Amino acid sequence: MSRIVLSALLLTGLLSGTAAALVPASPAPAVAQAPAEAPAPETPKDSAKELPRLTLYTSFDPQRLAPVFAEFQKAQGIAVQIESDQADLMLGRLLREGATTAADVALLPTLTRAERAATAGLLVPVTIPDLDKAIPAAYRDAGGRWIAVTGFVRAAVSMGDKVKPGDIARYDDLAKPALKGRLCLPPLGRLASRAFLATQMIPDPLAAEAWLRGVTANAVTLPPSEGPSLPDAEDRPLVQALVDGKCDAALIGSRTLARLADKGDDPLRPALDKLTVTFPVIGDGRGTPVEVVTIGATQATGRREAAVKLITFLTGDTGQRLLAEALWGYPLKPGTPLSNPVTRWGPFKADPTPLSTLLPLLPQAAALAERVGGM
Repeated sequence: MSRIVLSALLLTGLLSGTAAALVPASPAPAVAQAPAEAPAPETPKDSAKELPRLTLYTSFDPQRLAPVFAEFQKAQGIAVQIESDQADLMLGRLLREGATTAADVALLPTLTRAERAATAGLLVPVTIPDLDKAIPAAYRDAGGRWIAVTGFVRAAVSMGDKVKPGDIARYDDLAKPALKGRLCLPPLGRLASRAFLATQMIPDPLAAEAWLRGVTANAVTLPPSEGPSLPDAEDRPLVQALVDGKCDAALIGSRTLARLADKGDDPLRPALDKLTVTFPVIGDGRGTPVEVVTIGATQATGRREAAVKLITFLTGDTGQRLLAEALWGYPLKPGTPLSNPVTRWGPFKADPTPLSTLLPLLPQAAALAERVGGM
């Protein structure tokens, strides 16, 4: 994917308060008894003062993010330039550039990527005003290097009544023999899968491995274009597999479902009316694991105060609502209104396990995925 650079500069922000400076001054009229005053020098149009600007690295669509940062610019007078690429390429660029990176802030999908950036020393701890009233501590780095700002969940989706209501109430149910040869799964090798597997490993990693082997034994083998090569959060081919009758049930990310519901011209959109969507909980009933998108200020930024303002905005009421809508996600600040696409299938109970509890388990989850494979 070629790099996309989008500057979210607003014309009104550039011109506000500078109109007088853009009009050349007229020379004073000549006076017979005195030398004429020299005309005032013209002010070139390109000398208008630009807004302060932050550079943000991300893997998300700049066009989707532009309205979010336009609202931030209107509120704070700070523009955001978005540099976007595939998630792993963007993380690799951030790691490669290190202390010389142009990024002031990084908006990263998955807990694993946030932790990689943090442990590499690329993210700087910041203090966000009233953060305790905004994002629950379970969704924040204890050291203040990153904060989760939106989330997605994995839904159990079936076509019509092919799976009875209640048959997949818990993720444990995915391993039941009744689903043998009837289940479609996203790739286990995704980084997003690691936090999900780490959640399953609490409190018993051995039981989690037995469960995962049972789940993959039930899975239908899909062609590479529909299975292992899928990028993070791209589960559209799994919806297509349900429509085509290749499987009766699938584990599909909420972001894919919300995106399809929001795009009226997608040929798969009518199929949503035939889908049954439920949000399973972890075996002990804790809730549904939440996959997060995090934001953090880089150690290299020379605009830390502006970066803090952006992070503060994205953790507040307006920023939470706009960012969730832009990414087809769920806001993490309690009480934030939900957008229509994600409300279609009702509420879910979020797993309250702190992300910090999952961090030590991520390497074990990666090893588990490699041993079992197939998801």
